[in-house]
Amino acid sequence: MNKIILASHGDFSQGLKQTSSMIIGDEGNIFALSAFRDEDEPIKRQVEHLLEKIGYEDVYILTDIFGGSVNNDLLAIQQEHPEVRLFAGMNLPLVISIATQSGKITSEQMNMILEESRQGMIDCKQLLTAKINTGGDDL
Repeated sequence: MNKIILASHGDFSQGLKQTSSMIIGDEGNIFALSAFRDEDEPIKRQVEHLLEKIGYEDVYILTDIFGGSVNNDLLAIQQEHPEVRLFAGMNLPLVISIATQSGKITSEQMNMILEESRQGMIDCKQLLTAKINTGGDDL
């Protein structure tokens, strides 16, 4: 089973985990860790402790923003454990897609999952305006 570690500034990861559980259920394979300014345990150490418990195979770490402190801190884990995959810019479609994949995700599959999660970002006003201008009824 693929294991997903959500790591973010503040409670974003907790909310994303809770929302994904509402949609796909809680299989126990999604973990949420948070970084706070006044934390006792740095995010990297939190992830290391979790990895010691769940193992390193089929682990996907998703962070909130590329270049942010959480992502930067976890780059070291990616280097130390190349079997662990690290991705920045997590969103709900990405979490759901990874969580619902059965078996190991190939690089080609992961590229498709990433592209689908990017395509999930829609400017609704632009879409509605285009539909109005073309006379279309369906979105």
